[in-house]
Amino acid sequence: MRPLDPLRNVAEAADIARAGTLGAVRSGLAKPRNPLVASRMLSALRKWGTTPALGFTLGAVRDPEDTAIVDVDDPHQEEITFAEAEYSTTVLANSLIDRGAQPGTTVGLLGRNSRAYAETIVAVSRTGADLVYLNTGSSAEQVAAVCAAHDITMMIRDREFADLCPGSVLTLGLDDPAGIPLLDSMPWSGDVTAPRTASRHVILTSGTTGGPLRGAARTTAPLDSVAALLNAFPTKLGGVTLLAAPMFHAWGWMHHRMATVLDHTQVLLRHPDPERLLALVQAYEVDTIITVPVTLKRLVDLPAETKDRYDFSSVQCVAVSGSAIPGDLATEFMDDFGDVLYNLYGTTEAAYATIATPEDLREDPHTAGRPMPGVRVEVLDRKGRSVPKGKDGRVYVRSRTSIAEYMADGTRGSIKGMVPTGDIGCIDADGRLTIKGRADDVVVTGGENVHPTEVEEVLRLHPGIADVAVTGRPDSVYGSVLVAHVVLSDSGLSDEELLDWARHHLGPHHRPREVRRVDELPRNATGKILRRVLAGEVTMDELDEEDLLL
Repeated sequence: MRPLDPLRNVAEAADIARAGTLGAVRSGLAKPRNPLVASRMLSALRKWGTTPALGFTLGAVRDPEDTAIVDVDDPHQEEITFAEAEYSTTVLANSLIDRGAQPGTTVGLLGRNSRAYAETIVAVSRTGADLVYLNTGSSAEQVAAVCAAHDITMMIRDREFADLCPGSVLTLGLDDPAGIPLLDSMPWSGDVTAPRTASRHVILTSGTTGGPLRGAARTTAPLDSVAALLNAFPTKLGGVTLLAAPMFHAWGWMHHRMATVLDHTQVLLRHPDPERLLALVQAYEVDTIITVPVTLKRLVDLPAETKDRYDFSSVQCVAVSGSAIPGDLATEFMDDFGDVLYNLYGTTEAAYATIATPEDLREDPHTAGRPMPGVRVEVLDRKGRSVPKGKDGRVYVRSRTSIAEYMADGTRGSIKGMVPTGDIGCIDADGRLTIKGRADDVVVTGGENVHPTEVEEVLRLHPGIADVAVTGRPDSVYGSVLVAHVVLSDSGLSDEELLDWARHHLGPHHRPREVRRVDELPRNATGKILRRVLAGEVTMDELDEEDLLL
């Protein structure tokens, strides 16, 4: 430990405590309760801690008849209260224990956002079994590899993914009448005894190192860190959250957990169609939307008459993460829907790192914002040295919610106790972080490092380009040259016209040498462009699990 580390740790703890206190008060978490309610809440926290096993218990104590979940795609029971959710997760936990889920075993979860998915997270946690979250874009081979690497003995999945699951693994359906819906409707058989060891929640992750089986394990998060996050958002106890980000990804998972702690009604949908999203906002008076940048683009692109048809005034916060916000999309979204946009940057391993408020995004629509309380963010060179403000380097993060444990074949090269995010970025004079792209996306052309996002930002200014992604291809003269994969809004444009425009707007090393036309850019569940597919390195069917995640 270096001499200044203890002082820095004290300062970081003080920042978290201060922000956590403000967050708890502002959100309503610190609201006084009658002695009986307070006693029951304290008892639940002693039993389950802040792990996912806590589930809907606090809501069932505070507001039992309030709606906990609205599953808009469930034809049988669209809404359930906190009391009903607490009851069914307890029954489901006992049913899973009867089928072998216990400490030392591992359960896989493969499905889209739904009531059954949310209840399964809680129920498995209460059994003490570990839970591995699988990506809905996985192939059968990838699912089999994850099952083998993590020794999964029980798979809980949606019907549409039944053919992906190995026959050697006990399988239960999230949406099969004889699966989870049956198990959580069984007769009450008593409360669940808390296991001696908490479940580990393994969220598969990706980056510049490791392979498709790598994952990061979570059990719980410090309450003061969670409360500090609440101080950054205009969200309060008892609100309504529309979760339009997948729960198998860290971004959706963490906000599902936060919404549960805040007794929010969670509106869940499997596919976030943009107009349907607006209709749900109006129908349920949603105040918080959790989504990814590609959804913002789809909302902005709706016809003006469609956007005007729905009341968006209840929304206080639209929080996005998972991929960079391209171009001036942040400004365009706020011009259409109001200054309610928050951009969070983090990773599966490091959790929340920085946040950009609407004010930040008005000043710089590309910014990822400033570090959150108790979070340390540094931009380092290849030798681990800090780079000057405004200079690019590799982004490293340390916080109390960072994960130091990696599963399967995962290893990471931490520096100064910080976790590498795998991204290239810079910190400006005001202390705001800007992400330039993934470290492994950099193209070396003519001896110069070129970040594809820098080129894409300029190309998006062309009125005939609707969307664009840049990759590299081998070249005998320059080593690599840039290729622009374009979705055109003007089909009459020729490749030469586009290349000529680029020559007038980009420097020599940043100019694409080739244009490839595509109907749509391939993206993963969080909206990240799948550059390896565009570059022809792999097909969609050959993607590693890490390509499908952040």
